[in-house]
Amino acid sequence: MATVIVGCKLPHGLHAELNGKVVTLVGSNSSSLIGGFGITRDVDKDFIEAWLKAEAKNPIVANGLVFIANSEREADKTVAEREREANGFEGIDPKKPGKDLKPAEAEE
Repeated sequence: MATVIVGCKLPHGLHAELNGKVVTLVGSNSSSLIGGFGITRDVDKDFIEAWLKAEAKNPIVANGLVFIANSEREADKTVAEREREANGFEGIDPKKPGKDLKPAEAEE
């Protein structure tokens, strides 16, 4: 069985499920981390390729928050290309909370 490295930028990781098989991918809260991506090693290549194809329209996949790599070097390169990608779980800057929002007044 060929295996690959899978990167996942979701903080909580995810369970990739296909045809009754489940593979747990670690997320960015994992100790196995490169540039904000949790790294899961030794994932069955055929399974994860089929899962990515089945989930191609899922925003997690479509936006590059999950990727596969054949080597550590390829994983490092992919992370370098995608590390600035937002996952939607980033903290809010209290001085710039977002469109149509203003910072809270300081309490005295």
